[in-house]
Amino acid sequence: MNKWLVFSVFITVMNPVWAMDIKITDTRENNFYMDALVWVLDKSGESYHLIQTKHDVTSQGRKVLLVQSGKIDILYAGTSIELEKELRPIRFPIMRGLIGSRLFIIHKDYQAKYHAVKSINDLKKFVGVQGIGWGDKQVLESSGLQQEERLYDDIFGNINSGSRYYFPRGMTEIFSELKSKQATLPNLAVEQNILLVYKTAVFFFINPSNTALEKALNQGFKNAYADGSYEQFFYNHALIKSAFEEAKLDSRIKLEIPNPFLSPETVAVPKQYWHQD
Repeated sequence: MNKWLVFSVFITVMNPVWAMDIKITDTRENNFYMDALVWVLDKSGESYHLIQTKHDVTSQGRKVLLVQSGKIDILYAGTSIELEKELRPIRFPIMRGLIGSRLFIIHKDYQAKYHAVKSINDLKKFVGVQGIGWGDKQVLESSGLQQEERLYDDIFGNINSGSRYYFPRGMTEIFSELKSKQATLPNLAVEQNILLVYKTAVFFFINPSNTALEKALNQGFKNAYADGSYEQFFYNHALIKSAFEEAKLDSRIKLEIPNPFLSPETVAVPKQYWHQD
């Protein structure tokens, strides 16, 4: 065989031309979203390489700019009409909408006051707190729930020091978040009575020009739902299983509010892709 042909075959085997290089900033360490990304890409039938970048990411806005400039290829984020205009959403709720099932971080001494809450009108007597610029603030305020803004890192210390705020967090994130704080902030607790629910989703977002990645992600989700494997992966993932065990949803008062800030396209996502009680 011609030596140049041999060399060409060797290069093709070592670096398959059909494999997508996908630049990311996040790792899989205790990260459900990255586990889901790998699962979906594996189900797509496409070959791919994840490339870990070292960009300094201090905010979601920074990540959006990195995707727009092509320095990274994908991010995951709570959806909004504005974000869906800036980037291309892959309209499969990664958390099956459970990010909209909210429990509260409170000061442990105020639990008795929250046991008296039986309705949204009762909850209106309390004040919630959100990170600066978070879209959830406008969702809760649209139902008459008072919300204030604080720097995310300051919220925990503020509550620990005696603030009467409640801090709504997704049921799949609140317990690990609290455990990481309790050694230094021992007065924090997960409120035991209330489950606040509104429709929202975390999507993967990509650059609209990245049609190959868009195709792979959509196909991966479709394949994983067609054979039932995404639900199996989801409900058996350690983070999701522990969240259901610790949340004790059956013992909570469920308070539902609308979310008027979803795009029509997100509202129209089929029921099969959302968690059902």
